[in-house]
Formats: sequence, C-alpha cells, structure tokens
Amino acid sequence: MVCGLVVAGARASAQVQGQAQQPPPPGAGRQGGGPPTNLKVLPKDTPRPVLVAMMRVYAASLGVECKHCHVDDMAQRASDENPKKDVARKMIQMTMDLNKTLDSVGMPAEPDAPKVTCYTCHRGAIKPLTSAPAGGQ
Repeated sequence: MVCGLVVAGARASAQVQGQAQQPPPPGAGRQGGGPPTNLKVLPKDTPRPVLVAMMRVYAASLGVECKHCHVDDMAQRASDENPKKDVARKMIQMTMDLNKTLDSVGMPAEPDAPKVTCYTCHRGAIKPLTSAPAGGQ
C-alpha cells in the first residue's frame, strides 16, 4: 500500500524541505499542527504534508476514503481501533519490500520511483484484481 506514496512522499518531502516553512500553529488544519504520531511502517519523521499526500494516493489507488482505515473522528486518526489500518500497514510493508528486491526485474524504474505501487494491483478497487478482465482487456 506504499503504492505511489513512497514516490509521492519523496517528491512532496523534497518540495517541503526545499521551502522555508514555519510549523503550523497548534490546532491548525484538520489534524492539528503537531507531527504525525503512531507511524509504525512509514518513517517516524515523515512530515505531515508528505504523510497527507501519501494517504491521498493510497485512498485513490484503492477507491476509498480515509475512514476505510481510520476511525471517523479526525482527532483520533492515529488510533489503531480500525483493524483495516493494520492490513494497510502490512500492504505498505509488502510494497516497500517488493520495491527493494525488484531492481533486476523488467525495465529499470525512474529514479526515486517505485516499480510496484498500490495501484499496480488494486487499480482503484478495494480488493486487488487477481485475473485479467474477460476478453483479455
């Protein structure tokens, strides 16, 4: 599930780090201004704008909204109450592992771009596709 988030995250991180930004004031934005908490697979120092960009890519890749993996209360998004969040973490780790080991498979990926993303399998659907559509398309 790291999908294009690693790429989007790396690009967003480069953009964020390349800009002189002041941290948002406490309580700013929908999730407050503090650093992200409860990151277990993604780097713990992931800046909030990068994390939000990554989550948006995950959601689009699976055709879901935030509440698919997170609890409804925005103030409690770090909660592990929703079991789908653990599934997402496992998928993110799987994708990260695949991208580490696929260096010699097929054509080289663009620099800093993963070869495998959430979209590789999910194609906008919650359940990954496991066979080609009827008619070979």
